[in-house]
Amino acid sequence: MKITRILAATFAVLLPLAVSATTLVIPASGTGPGANDSHWQTELTLHNLSASPVAATLTFHDALGSAGTSSISVAPRATVAIADVVASRFGRQAATGAIEVTFDSAFAQKLTVSSRTFNKSATGEFGQDIPAVDQSTLADAGSTIVLSGPSSTTDARFNFGVYADSAATIQWDLIRADGTIAASKEISYAAGTQTQYNTGLSTLFNAASQDNDTVHAIVTSGRAVAYGSVINNKSGDPSYVPGLIALPDTRLNFLGVAFGDSTSVNVPDANHDGVLDRSLDVQSGSWPIAFRIVVNSTTPATFELLNAPAQLRFYDANGGLTFWPDASSSGKTLNVKVRVTADGVTEIITIPFTIH
Repeated sequence: MKITRILAATFAVLLPLAVSATTLVIPASGTGPGANDSHWQTELTLHNLSASPVAATLTFHDALGSAGTSSISVAPRATVAIADVVASRFGRQAATGAIEVTFDSAFAQKLTVSSRTFNKSATGEFGQDIPAVDQSTLADAGSTIVLSGPSSTTDARFNFGVYADSAATIQWDLIRADGTIAASKEISYAAGTQTQYNTGLSTLFNAASQDNDTVHAIVTSGRAVAYGSVINNKSGDPSYVPGLIALPDTRLNFLGVAFGDSTSVNVPDANHDGVLDRSLDVQSGSWPIAFRIVVNSTTPATFELLNAPAQLRFYDANGGLTFWPDASSSGKTLNVKVRVTADGVTEIITIPFTIH
């Protein structure tokens, strides 16, 4: 018995530990011709602050998904710049896509990744830095990503796009400068695909551009990163538009949650941000709780659970829910996303739970 224990301990020491990986995402890169006789390419730069070499894998993702990989090693404290990376590493002559850079998480704070996408013309180079985004921080269901368009549509055009880290659905809203919603469109994207909408307002919304337009990319399922670019029509000079995650006030009249058969709201959304003001406390392994999502509307509201566990389900079509978490859920917290449509408005509300 002692020998067995010693051998087991020895093998446990010798077995390799699982290596975790860090993935950084460049949401947009490209090579080839563009509008107004522009010619685009992306330069990718990796800098190693470690005393050890760092190996990384580059993966290019276009509208069809993963479209090629390439390996690179960065020597200790060295910098590697890859010119026209989409052409030189992935063999593409004309393409737009995202680039994932994956490496050992031990170097998560030691390897920096940046990119510059630029237009080469007879009058010089005009470029934009497109920063890498940590895959673990990408927007998930219920997030609203804000993309600001140009202040002058006469002088500039507006391209925007999205990289779906997992299978994702995006509700795109075109917001005019006065706050009105001019157009909406919901599109589903396969995991690992990147889609760019050049002159996006006409391409995606079939709408005319106006000064100070804003696009909202509302993630209704999955994980994604959205981005934009404003390009001067005369010079071809681009300015990168990062997707900013924000929490808008809801356009729905979401009042909160009522317990059981109560006719009054027990836990409100008093600040109208679409998130209950406090978590619902639920006891695991006990009797189920029943509650109702309360939305004040002139037409009946419809409800859809987006990320709920199997024990949480609707018992009627009017927002009534039951939740019966098992003992294994004790100590967990949940932020359940619910898609609600009422009076022609569709939004996602959040119901937080604390399970005891």
